[in-house]
Amino acid sequence: MDHSFTDPASLRAIAGPCETDQVNALKPLIDAVRRRHRHAVRAVVYYGSCLRSGDPTSGLVDFYVIVDRYRAAHASRVSAAANQLLPPNVYYLECDTGVAMLRCKYAVITLDDLQRGVKHGRLSSLWGRFAQPVAIAHAANDEIREALRACCGQAVITLLDASLPALQPPMLPAEAFGAALALSYGGELRTEGGDRGLRIAEQDRPEYARRLHAARGHLTFDIDQCPDGRIAWRPSAAQCRSARRAWRLRAPAGRAVSVMRLAKACFTFDNAIDYAAWKLERHTGVAIEVTPRLRRHPLIYAWPVLWRLYRDGTLR
Repeated sequence: MDHSFTDPASLRAIAGPCETDQVNALKPLIDAVRRRHRHAVRAVVYYGSCLRSGDPTSGLVDFYVIVDRYRAAHASRVSAAANQLLPPNVYYLECDTGVAMLRCKYAVITLDDLQRGVKHGRLSSLWGRFAQPVAIAHAANDEIREALRACCGQAVITLLDASLPALQPPMLPAEAFGAALALSYGGELRTEGGDRGLRIAEQDRPEYARRLHAARGHLTFDIDQCPDGRIAWRPSAAQCRSARRAWRLRAPAGRAVSVMRLAKACFTFDNAIDYAAWKLERHTGVAIEVTPRLRRHPLIYAWPVLWRLYRDGTLR
């Protein structure tokens, strides 16, 4: 994929507004994140299931925390080096507001790495996330805010350019976007079913259709509107072959990177094993016993558990 960056105003138009009325409710978490990572925090981007539900108390809030430099964001040189080598680092935080307990997991990444990732990233984790509606819950200034909106618009272009040639037209716009998201999630090690991307797009069909139509003039192939409302994209045969080959390679590579990030999270994520077990049971109904030995030494004793879950098809 070698798109040149579209002009920022067009990218921001593809992303649309990146706002939420949940900002006041999220303020205790955002303030705690900013205290933990000090002056390095440039922005906090809110995404995921709590944003979609409209209730930050309904589960675990998901953030991307945008920093200027990894070394400035971390007290430990080892943590900074791990973040530089395999971004992002993932952390857990909770705040008792006196009214409700707010919990979040957040990923730390520099703006430079984010900008490169949504445009040139070979794996889909960044552009798959940022192609979906997100909210900029905190930004140091308007320049940072607009740069993040441009990243979101670029992520839409990258996702559709990478995915649509591997899919069979025609489809309704929201269905095509959902199928592209399904490919993206398929490139990760996840507990949710393979239809996750389709279900996410189904929740807000007008917005996903708007995003696709806003991006269509910036793709590397043409898209035609059918009389019945569906769209048909016309990539070249070479583009189709390249896209299918890329997704065949992306899936195992993405899962391998997911495993490495899980291993790294054992050092950065408080109660990582308990959280993983809770999420696994929540999404699949499969319960695993978290023994004291597994909790103390996850890098030694978690591998047989992961292999069994993958072999049984619980992890995909």
